[in-house]
Amino acid sequence: MPIQSPRPTINFPTIDILTWIFDDETSTYDRSKPLFVNASNPEEYLTKNYLKELTMKIGHGLRELAGVKPGDVVLCASPNHLLYPAVVFGTLCASAIFTGADPSHTEFELSRQLQSSGAKVIFASAATLSVVSMCAARLSISTVHIFLIDGARDGFRGVEDLLNFEGQNWPRLTTFQEVSSTTAFLTYSSGTSGLPKGCEVTHWNAVSHGISFLCRRHQSSTQTFNPETEDADPITLVYFPLFRAVSIFVSMINGTRSGRLTYILDPQDFSAILDAIQRFRINELIIFPSIAVPLAKSTIVKDYNLSSVTQLLCGGSPLGSDVALAVEEALDPDGSKKLKLCQAWGLTEITTIATAFDHGDWDEETQRLAVGPLLSGIEAKIVDGEEAEVVLGELGEIWLRAPFVFKGYWKNDEATRETLTPDGWLKTGDIGRVGHRGFFYIVDRMKEMIKVHGLQVAPAELEATLLSSPDVADAGVVGVPCDRDGNEAGGEYPRAYIVKSNPDATAASIDAWMAKHLAPHKSLSGGIEFVDVIPRNTFGKVMRRSLQDWAAESRANAPVMSRT
Repeated sequence: MPIQSPRPTINFPTIDILTWIFDDETSTYDRSKPLFVNASNPEEYLTKNYLKELTMKIGHGLRELAGVKPGDVVLCASPNHLLYPAVVFGTLCASAIFTGADPSHTEFELSRQLQSSGAKVIFASAATLSVVSMCAARLSISTVHIFLIDGARDGFRGVEDLLNFEGQNWPRLTTFQEVSSTTAFLTYSSGTSGLPKGCEVTHWNAVSHGISFLCRRHQSSTQTFNPETEDADPITLVYFPLFRAVSIFVSMINGTRSGRLTYILDPQDFSAILDAIQRFRINELIIFPSIAVPLAKSTIVKDYNLSSVTQLLCGGSPLGSDVALAVEEALDPDGSKKLKLCQAWGLTEITTIATAFDHGDWDEETQRLAVGPLLSGIEAKIVDGEEAEVVLGELGEIWLRAPFVFKGYWKNDEATRETLTPDGWLKTGDIGRVGHRGFFYIVDRMKEMIKVHGLQVAPAELEATLLSSPDVADAGVVGVPCDRDGNEAGGEYPRAYIVKSNPDATAASIDAWMAKHLAPHKSLSGGIEFVDVIPRNTFGKVMRRSLQDWAAESRANAPVMSRT
């Protein structure tokens, strides 16, 4: 029997995403107040009225100046910038499809995404122009189809060239057939399994997800949200890359719809994020493991006043209890705010977020390990290796069905068939369980589980245990073959790559720590290697393929080793 969301049932409207954001009369707030603010120069900001004006001008300009037609793909390869939301919405206004690219992409990586998406127009910046221009030359994309988000230079046009056009409205989508079949976004998956693939997100997906996420309620017993305080109005900080799905759907779309004041930052280092939280009195903060770990362990955190934060959501990959509680302590040292970290879970294929806590609710029973209940409109089931539903509380692969399950992988029918069942279930590839309160718990990715003597071991659990050690600054774990002696072929051992926080730490002391906390079959019998940095993507997920490459290079070494 499928697991139903405990939240109220919602009737989602048949409406296009821009109409829902800008013109739906149920959205009421002062549209002349600052909405998106440049954190580097707070004098620069966008109001909702001005953002709508920019959206319609860019949409008209793309049609007239770049010849963009309905269904064309427009790609943005730029660091965070105040005009990024206008570029996203302007693309949709032109009836085109928006896709964002990592501004740190190499020529090879960006060329691959340009080829995959078939993008006709590119938004770049001074920081990415060199790579973008090389890719454009290689793929015969005309330079007249490249616009710089931060202003014209070196013979390339700027976004201001598009703003010279009169604003022109977008075509309205009013039937279910239109909203459910018209792709609005190509959000690329992180590529943890195989090459990155473009996820087709429709107007129906985006609107239904936005409504579902925003309808999370404030608990009447909340201790972390007080409408009487001076910081009651949400103030958020976007320091994570704007090309990511959570940035597009939570920060840009939901933020614009709800009028949430958002500071946009292109951080150079961790201290820049802390400084922005302090300066702008950020009270609602989204973090990821790449930020959670230094919040919990960095000595510089105490140098900043982070007392404004009252809502804290963490996503990206499972976060261990010890780190979660340490983050709370770092942001609320005396416990006076009763700040609680809430984990959320989602994936690109379900637009972005699938489970999250209500405001003022959290997981006390397992010390923040839960990722919350299903959002409204979602149903789930947990299945075993034979795709049969497991008993409530048992581990298995989580399947989801919802109005905001993506349309499919862009021009990849085979991958779509492997991921979506004929009756609409999304095979998430995540291993987890659901507790008696309807809270979900995520263990790890199915394809990353390590098989040790026939038992499943989750790298995320080992990493969380390592990160709870005062000797460990960061860690990543992968499985390595355990057949070096000719026995147990096909099995694996866990191998850890560790960044030290204590220079005196040794492989033996780390092994002793793990033995105190975990069962023997979860020992790091595949080796311990000390490194300078753990490769992570922009959301803090460990890039296990890089670790596996490292392991392949040293496979002939002894089971336990260290490198200083």
